[in-house]
Amino acid sequence: MIIIAGSIPVDRSKDAELLAAVNAVRTATLAEDGCAEYRFSFAADDPGTVLVFEEWRDADSLAAHAKSAHLADFRSKIAGLVTGQPNINKFDASNKGPLR
Repeated sequence: MIIIAGSIPVDRSKDAELLAAVNAVRTATLAEDGCAEYRFSFAADDPGTVLVFEEWRDADSLAAHAKSAHLADFRSKIAGLVTGQPNINKFDASNKGPLR
């Protein structure tokens, strides 16, 4: 299982554009083979930061996503909304289960 987690600083004065872009890419991505979760949220301590969380079955599924037209479209739509350097990390997880 591959986990992607990170943050993207954004311009909150353009929320309508941002939300339209994230909702479109999320819907398309969740339909992809191998995608278990694909979520965006705003950081509670910094509303100008979008948090990203993705869960993929394997590296091949993630690689296919990276080549998708909807991800390219998303990147072009948010290019003018990003205000700094994104911090996105990839984790290779071997086990998943409840915390307790």
